[in-house]
Amino acid sequence: MFDSSDSDDESSQASVQTLKVDWLDMSFMGCPQAVALSGLPGCRFRNVHQNLHMDLNKIEDLGISDVVMLVTKGELRKYRVSNLMNEYEMRGIRLHHYPFPDGTAPSIDNVMVVIDTVRQALEENRKILIHCMGGLGRACVIASCLLQYFENSLTPDQTIFLLRELRGTRAIQTVKQYNFVQDFRSLCEVWMDEDIERSVSR
Repeated sequence: MFDSSDSDDESSQASVQTLKVDWLDMSFMGCPQAVALSGLPGCRFRNVHQNLHMDLNKIEDLGISDVVMLVTKGELRKYRVSNLMNEYEMRGIRLHHYPFPDGTAPSIDNVMVVIDTVRQALEENRKILIHCMGGLGRACVIASCLLQYFENSLTPDQTIFLLRELRGTRAIQTVKQYNFVQDFRSLCEVWMDEDIERSVSR
């Protein structure tokens, strides 16, 4: 079931936009075209008019089996795709939901869980999509962390440059997000040390 608002006058009069999906270059791991980035499927807000059914068909056609969704449930209602989580389930797409507010940075705990989720998908030769609302802020922060984690030779600024080449100049949008990207490796080291301590104390 889609939102009844799918057929309202506003969206019917506007030209429908296609979901823009870009592939993160993971060839250094032997996994080209395995991790995708995009905005919110079916999003309808202000000048954005997308069709949920068409966007989900595109995701399926690309062979994507897993989705990491970073938007909150409140945002799903705001952007008029309140049924998106159910739609993923009905299509057999694995959903990994790790929301955090727009414009902010994630917790290091959530980032490490997403990294593990992506690693497992790649090891099983599955294609995975990471999306927020616009595919520029939150999704690109996670993508930068992935690149830094899996490729030690890349600096934080190099990952930002790569993502802006891929997604556009507005990728990594706020000071909080920029600072998190810069601090990711040190945060990761602390997290790993604490994880070892937690394992030992069990």
